[in-house]
Amino acid sequence: MRDPKLNLITTPDTLFNNNPSVLLVNPDNIIKESLNDILKNIKNDLNLYLYEEITHNDIDWLINVSKTVDYIILNIDECNLTQWLVGFLLSMNKTFYLTTGAGLQYNIINVNRVYDLNQFAEGVKYFEK
Repeated sequence: MRDPKLNLITTPDTLFNNNPSVLLVNPDNIIKESLNDILKNIKNDLNLYLYEEITHNDIDWLINVSKTVDYIILNIDECNLTQWLVGFLLSMNKTFYLTTGAGLQYNIINVNRVYDLNQFAEGVKYFEK
């Protein structure tokens, strides 16, 4: 049996296939390391879309990709996106978000708060379809 293939996709590219797909928005180094550990346990091919504000400023791409992926992981603490865009991403039930902001009421819009990526990966059964 072959090892699963990870397709890393950034703006302006998109990939159309039947693989499960995840959009990772503004991950910090801790999230990247955690995701790397999780990806060692996947059994199927996976499309990983990566959007980092510091290197990308293509909001049209972000919106289009967010509509097509299976899951979105949003690191709110690293977002300088306009509030409407954070709200737009949170309005999707496929969005899971991380934040240390205790006083902010994101849970009114979206109940999918995760405290680490392991919690997310276990919840989606490591991206198995």
